Amino acid sequence: MLPITIRPRILAALFLAGVIVSCGSSGPAVQEIPATESTSDSIDELISQANSASGDEQAELLLAAAELLQDSGENQFDVLTLTSIPLSSISNGALRGRIATLVGEALLRDEQFEEALVLLTTLDRTDLSTTQLQQVELLIGQAYAALADTDSALDAYLRAAESGPPLQALSDAIWSTLNQLDTASLSELASNAASYEVRGWIELARTYRGNLSSLRSQLDAIRQWQRIWAQHSAVSMLPQALLELSASWDQRPRHIALLLPLQQPAGLAIQEGVLNAYYDALLTTRDLPRISVFDTSGAPDISPLYNEAVAEGADLIIGPLDKAFVNRLHRETELPVPTLALNYADSDLPGPANLFQFGLAPEDEIAQATNIAWELGYRNAALLTPDTPDYSRLQSVFAQTWQGRGGRVVSQNSFNGNGDYAQVVRRLMAIDSSEARAERLLNLLPRNSMEFTPRRREDIDFIFLMANPRQGRQIKPTLAFYFAEDVPVFALPSIYDGQNNQSANRDLNGVVFTDAPWVLDSSAPGRQQLDANLRSVQGPLQRLRALGVDSYRLHARLDQFKAGTITSIPGATGELTITDDRRIHRRLQAAYFNNGLAEPFTTTQANR
Repeated sequence: MLPITIRPRILAALFLAGVIVSCGSSGPAVQEIPATESTSDSIDELISQANSASGDEQAELLLAAAELLQDSGENQFDVLTLTSIPLSSISNGALRGRIATLVGEALLRDEQFEEALVLLTTLDRTDLSTTQLQQVELLIGQAYAALADTDSALDAYLRAAESGPPLQALSDAIWSTLNQLDTASLSELASNAASYEVRGWIELARTYRGNLSSLRSQLDAIRQWQRIWAQHSAVSMLPQALLELSASWDQRPRHIALLLPLQQPAGLAIQEGVLNAYYDALLTTRDLPRISVFDTSGAPDISPLYNEAVAEGADLIIGPLDKAFVNRLHRETELPVPTLALNYADSDLPGPANLFQFGLAPEDEIAQATNIAWELGYRNAALLTPDTPDYSRLQSVFAQTWQGRGGRVVSQNSFNGNGDYAQVVRRLMAIDSSEARAERLLNLLPRNSMEFTPRRREDIDFIFLMANPRQGRQIKPTLAFYFAEDVPVFALPSIYDGQNNQSANRDLNGVVFTDAPWVLDSSAPGRQQLDANLRSVQGPLQRLRALGVDSYRLHARLDQFKAGTITSIPGATGELTITDDRRIHRRLQAAYFNNGLAEPFTTTQANR
């Protein structure tokens, strides 16, 4: 055998040369390396010793050199070389386990996830110590997670948790994977859970999800879980994301300033929502922020009011609502305190680091409606909207969104809202073209020799309608009259007034739309009390009340969103998510009109 040279970069090849030799003694004697030597010198010395050894002893020496190289941060392993080591040629089971673990880590670093799984899942578990077994299961979980196999990753992580002491990395991995499961998958996992460890993790996830609307309630529920599951590994090693909940609570704003146009119905509705959420939070804790209100109605510029709120000690601003004011803040280089604007700037640039943007953007509503239509297999759309500048912009948004997915807009028309929709629908469905063709034929043929039935165009898969309830209740029957009764109709939330007006809404039967949970469920937490104590409002203002509720509930969560420790929370306006530019978006609930009532919509209804 040639002498092994002292070259850490080619250690992997040397490692192979050492471990494939015939195995001799199983009691390697690694000479102690003086502590004063450099890492490179120590590695060289170990390789030199290995050059004079054989069998398990040589493998042990080379393994020690590889581990030292790994610990030094010089992770330059030739993974393909390492994976060619015939572990069966090593007689010492513990040594085989150590080598396999090292190789598995190297494969994962090199993103050779399938190869890592082949190696790690075929190991003889009897070779592994408890610590090694836990490490191997953790590596298996990481490989499955990298391959987006969430179920297998979770199984491996949970086996690792049951096979050894609590580890922070393992606790974080389990938590991250659990949070990728939807409610149905979590329930299925719960029904199959047989061990204390697994059941405890499931209950912790349920506890966390069940209290997302209130950070204080969430913390109290987690503490209650810790008392009940006192022997669980997560009690002594909570996931980092849960540890950070306490930090978020401790660092929450203590003085919130609302900048709203209180002389407008929209501003008043948002304030009602904020205060409703505030008083609801009082049921959990008295330790709530002070709220100051600044009326932006008629203000020519937002800066004086904004600066006044900061000067009075506000450490969070909620507002403004006016888009021009949001654009003004967006142009600032920096803002002195976190600011949750209730609209979106026109610019796509992120803006100052303290600026968060949140509103009832119709772009979100259009995107989700088109998602549903696309998932149902529709590709050709017809578009019907009011004839106004705002809706002309939304026509373009819809067309760009739909065509960006690969769909086609095959027909579009607009109406002026005067109540006569027959001609609008005739043009949309090309009934007038059909009649014109018939008229030309009748001019050529004797009148008594031909019968004519108008026909609509057949290339429309669905109609996307932007309309209010009054308009929709007239347009939908008109579509049916002109032979389009079987064409699916999707609409914006504006189609629903939030009232259980069953008689009037029968004319909307079959229309699919998305809307805020607060509007679709009159028993949503907080809404019944608000409706009973304040003026009765319909859909548009209910949505703004929901915006106010979510704005308050977000005040203690903005740092978590910004840091990425949470990616979504359920809200009154929908499931809330955030993008890299700190824009908060809503994922609404799908509904449809059935016998005049708004009911949850799934693809099953579309196939009936």
